[in-house]
Amino acid sequence: MVKESKHLSGTTWDVYMFILTSKRAIGVREVWRGLKLSSPSLAQYHVNKLVEMELIRHSQEGGYVVQEKARVEALRSFVLLRGKLIPRLVFYGALVTGMLVAYLMLGSFKLRFRDLIVLLVSLFSISAFFLEAWIQLRSLKSTVQKV
Repeated sequence: MVKESKHLSGTTWDVYMFILTSKRAIGVREVWRGLKLSSPSLAQYHVNKLVEMELIRHSQEGGYVVQEKARVEALRSFVLLRGKLIPRLVFYGALVTGMLVAYLMLGSFKLRFRDLIVLLVSLFSISAFFLEAWIQLRSLKSTVQKV
């Protein structure tokens, strides 16, 4: 069970994101070098803090990995795909884009009122999904995250 009263921010958040987006178990020295922290003991402090919060665990390979069941609330609208955090809104935008392309290619698109409405609504939706996804990515690092 994840402890509810803790907050992730600053260096602890950076360490969590570094371990989350790695494709394998990460050791303390890799955290220290990867984030350019001042000392390995500082990296160990933040790793221990995350272990105490039950967000990461020590793996059999000797490094640290993210707990599968532990989720940070701020990351619920993201999908982890090959070590990259992708906003779910990107998938919705891609779905609407695919439907618009299929409509344009398979349908008999003429400049009728119905076709213009479909085109305008689709373009607006696609723009909104991708703009909101971009805003989510930009604000991910700057926001204090609640566990």
